[in-house]
Order: sequence, then structure tokens, then C-alpha cells
Amino acid sequence: MSYNPDIPRSRYDNYGNREWTRLEQDGHGELLYQVHNDILKRYIKLTDKVLEIGAGSGRYTKDIVAMCDELTIADISSHQIEFNKSKMRELSLIDRIKAYHVLDVLDMSVFEDSSFDCVVCIGGVINYLLDREKDGIQELLRVLKTDGVLILGAMSFIGASLYHLEGVRHEKNIYGIEATRWLFDTGVQDGEHYQSESKHYVHMMRSAEMDALFAQFPVKVQERSSAGLYTQAGDTALENARNDKELWKLIIEKEIEFTKLQGTLDCGMNIIYVVQKL
Repeated sequence: MSYNPDIPRSRYDNYGNREWTRLEQDGHGELLYQVHNDILKRYIKLTDKVLEIGAGSGRYTKDIVAMCDELTIADISSHQIEFNKSKMRELSLIDRIKAYHVLDVLDMSVFEDSSFDCVVCIGGVINYLLDREKDGIQELLRVLKTDGVLILGAMSFIGASLYHLEGVRHEKNIYGIEATRWLFDTGVQDGEHYQSESKHYVHMMRSAEMDALFAQFPVKVQERSSAGLYTQAGDTALENARNDKELWKLIIEKEIEFTKLQGTLDCGMNIIYVVQKL
């Protein structure tokens, strides 16, 4: 299936405030937030000019803006851009944002080559690109300075299939075992092989696929991480642990530590790569 920008644009134009609240409303979201934020804090420098592409409602924007010298925001959804602006005004951070742009990651021609010290693209932008994944990476690297850092996040297939196994079983009864086999073999939900009712057509990725993708470019992988590893404990166990403040503090600490282990890269809900442009 070919990339269709209308799919992510429509999804997030109609997403309401869920993009803002999802990372704080439960343990699942908080785990994702804590791991991503830890990586952002360690790689973004106070002198950096940063592009956050796929910024959504601004859940990470509010943190990144305090980590860098200059922040530019972009998203494919005009609704999310306006929501981001409203949140930054509410937090008295709007004056610290250099500019907002509604654009597709495949066409960032508004920016010159080597414009940014750091590019942040987390939350799964890459998953929507399907046959244009390589083009997306090329454009992200084009706007990045030599020696600059790209922080890229993707939805993880193995982690998602573990967490949503009951949903996979339900959809198998609708679409059949061959469609389910296709999903497990490729991680791709598409209109031809896996016609989900939501039409949320994406390529949920494996770390090996991300390795192969970056191997085509002059980059050095600085760090690989999963995120949402303890999500696999299940919602009830996670919320019970979250209600125990002492235990939850320890779980957050170990989530950040364990998500860096080679054996856990595909087991969380997200995969995060930090790469340096050579």
C-alpha cells in the first residue's frame, strides 16, 4: 500500500485533546512519557536549534522548549498545531517557539539544508509512511546539521501485538487467519491485506527494520531504546503499581534502565532510535 497523507492528517485533525492527555491519564502513557523525556533531556543541548516534527498537541513541546535555544514546531494536522499553540499560550511558553508549520515530513522544503542541530520525530510519524519510509528519513536528515542528532520514535509491532493480543484474536475472527498472518509477518495494516474498520493504515515496526533503514544512510546509531516495557504487565497491575507511589518511582527508574537492554528493544509499545548524522 502506498503512503496516503490524508490518513494521519484526518486521524489527528479529529483527535481532539487525546494527544495531550494520553501520556498522563494512566500508567501506560506515563511510562512512554518518562522514557522519551529521559532521552530528550540527555541529547538536546541548551545551545541547540531544534525541530519537533509530528509535535501534535505539545505534550513534549512544553519540555523540549526548556531544553534548547530555539524550537520550531511542525505537524501534518492543522488542528494539532492550533491545539499546540493554545497549550503553549496557556503555559506562557508561546513566545519561546520560533515558528509553527503545517507540513508533511516528506516535504519540508520550507527549511534549508542543515538547518537544525537536533530533529525530534517521535510518536510514530515514520509508521504512516509505508513505502516512503526511506524518503522520510532522507528528508529528516537533510534538514539536520552534520553531527546533529535525530531522535526518532516508532510504534513497535511485537510490543503492540503482545499488549493487544485479545484485539488481534477478535480481528482474526473478522478478517481471517491469512490476514492475521500477514500482520504478524509484516507489521503492516493496509487496505489490501488487513482492512481494519478504523482504516488506521500503518507499518508497526521491528528494531531490525529500523536498523536496516538507517543502514542506508551516513549515520551513527547512538542509542536504541524501547518504551512502555512494563505496559505488558497489563492495565490492572500497572494501575495498582501506580497507586503505590514508592513502587511506582522504582518502576519508572527500572523502565528507563531496562528499555535500553538489547533483549527488550521490541517488547515495549514504542521503539526509539537516536542517530548522529555523519
